[in-house]
Parts: sequence; C-alpha cells; structure tokens
Amino acid sequence: MGYIYEVYIDVLAINNFFADFAALAAVNFFMGRGVRVHRILAGAAAGTLGSCLSFAVCGNTGAYLLTVHFLLNPLVLYFCFRERTGNAFLTDLAISYCAFLFLGGIMEWLYAGGRGALPYGATLAVSAALFFALLRFSGRWLKSRGKYLHIGIRQNGTCKNLLALTDSGNLLVDPYTQKPVSMVDRSAYTAAYGSPEHVRLIPYESLGCRHGLLEAVTVEELNFAYGGRRVKIRQAVLGMADPGLFEKKPYQMILNPQVLSEEKREYSTGGKHESN
Repeated sequence: MGYIYEVYIDVLAINNFFADFAALAAVNFFMGRGVRVHRILAGAAAGTLGSCLSFAVCGNTGAYLLTVHFLLNPLVLYFCFRERTGNAFLTDLAISYCAFLFLGGIMEWLYAGGRGALPYGATLAVSAALFFALLRFSGRWLKSRGKYLHIGIRQNGTCKNLLALTDSGNLLVDPYTQKPVSMVDRSAYTAAYGSPEHVRLIPYESLGCRHGLLEAVTVEELNFAYGGRRVKIRQAVLGMADPGLFEKKPYQMILNPQVLSEEKREYSTGGKHESN
C-alpha cells in the first residue's frame, strides 16, 4: 500500500530559505569570508526559488534530492563566495552541510522530541535562536584560540593567499614610509612573484641581533576578512624574512598587529579609504 504526502509550498519555501541562510552564514562566519548580509540573503532566496522549482519539475523524490544537493546547493555557494580553488570550495561545501545537519537536528529535537508541544512557527523561531547563539559562542571560542588570518597578497596583477600569524610582537615600522612592516617567507614570495623588485633596506633590532638590515618591498595590496569586513591595505610593506624563520610552522607570514588597528584599515565597503 502506497503513501500520499501533502507538501505545502509555503512551508517548503520557509524551510529552505531558513536552512540556506543558516548554512551560508555559517560558512561566512567560520571561514571569515567577509561577505555582506545582503549577498547571503540573495543566495538563500535564489536557493529557495531553485528548490521550489525543482520540486515542481522533478518527477520523483530522488531526482529532486540529486538536483538540490549536486547542482543547486553548489551553485548557490559559488554565487555567494566565488571561491577560486577547489579546496576552498569543498571546505565551504563541507561546512554548509554540517550546518544543515546541525540545524536539522535542533529542529527534530524540538519538534519531534517534544511530540509536537511547540507549533511549527515556534519551533522554527527557537531553532534559529539556538543555532545563531551556538554559532556566536563557537565563534568566541575560536577567536580566543585563533592566531591566524588568511592573507591575500596582490602584486603584479597576481594574488597569492598565505596563512599569517597575528599574535606576534612584530612592531617594525618602515622609517621611509612610516608604514608597519609585516614579515613574509622569502621563498613563498619568490615562488609566487619571482625575485623581489625595487628592494630597499630597513634597519631593525631583534633578539640575538642588535643591528641588522632587512630587505623590504611594497606590494600593491593586502586583503583579508577581519571584524566582519573585507579589509584592503594598499601599498603595504613586506619584509623578506629567511625561510628558516618559518620552518615547521603552519604560517608563511608574521602580520604586524598595527595593520589590524582601526585607524590603519582601508575597507572595501562604505567607500571609506584611509591611509595605512
């Protein structure tokens, strides 16, 4: 004996929009993408529309699920984050599905576990509150332990992404431009852009070296997600550090903390540009 299921299109749309928005917000939060809320809302809306159309067009549940999970969801992720590498895209996809499963577990626990004690609307609202509260709590936990940022270095029209240590005592300043100097693994820089050009020497002092000269270059731009924004530091100064400094380390840069100070940011949003 077969079963006949009634599916309400408004409930399907609300569920999909909520799930898509939560998944995209989780990716944006945990990966520090710095994508603005309106783009995430647009992505969730596009995913909801596509899901409803797929449900109406597909002849069976299997075809609908295959379309949503292998075509629609990846397209929505790409629309929102425009990842340039396969690894970054797969990471986003994995986080989004973890968010789906986590959110579904919360709703199942509240609705089915409570034997319908909460109406559907209340279940949705409580699930949203719990999900984003846990997201914020986990973010604070990660922030207290996070010492790294993914930094994009743009030079000669090419962008190279490196992992940078932010919790450092590097306070070196270029005496010529008065800009903070971040350290980069010379071998990583050379592999991306070739031998450094227009090099100048910056005097420095460090433990074990009372006086020294550091080769430095000015790059077109540093960009990274920080504090919920996409930050662009134009004409940033990088010091060419010996590769031995980064041996067996997970990072290839040591970011000068002055780069992160409020008065030294150049935001890509709001049309505000400040000298760094």
